[in-house]
Amino acid sequence: MSGIDLSASPPVSLNGKSVLTAILAAVAGLMFGLDLGVISGALKFIGQEFNVTDFGKECIVSAMMVGAALGAVSGGRLSFLFGRKRLLLSSAFLFVLGSLLCALATSVTFLIIGRMVLGVSVGIASFTAPLYISEIAHQHYRGSLISVYQLMITVGIFVAFISDALLAYSGS
Repeated sequence: MSGIDLSASPPVSLNGKSVLTAILAAVAGLMFGLDLGVISGALKFIGQEFNVTDFGKECIVSAMMVGAALGAVSGGRLSFLFGRKRLLLSSAFLFVLGSLLCALATSVTFLIIGRMVLGVSVGIASFTAPLYISEIAHQHYRGSLISVYQLMITVGIFVAFISDALLAYSGS
């Protein structure tokens, strides 16, 4: 024989609904990348606005990572209890809440709490989004659609750095 497996099923065409759902779930990766990258351009202005020490800046940056670790560790159990779709929607709500807390922060403590909420959101989504995508995608396209999530993280970091560069000149 020539080594060709004739019993393998032919590739299935992509379902538009599955692709759209996977891309929307991959937006969680975009949130992750944006949050990860945007703080680097904001630290100078945060330091000036709140008169923060270097240790305070380190706490602001690391608060998101602590929250992300907590969110990722709890993501498996929560996704089992509440379902992937509901958990992704809850994560989006937490992301909006964390963003509002950061935008309205009047102190470093308030900003750290906002960043922690953002981190929990990102941690939950970083566990749940690829899992959800893998469950809705056909096996022939599963890897490609999960790769969209990874790509969105990179795009988010890139967009954050571009916005940091554009806004830094105006002091925004």
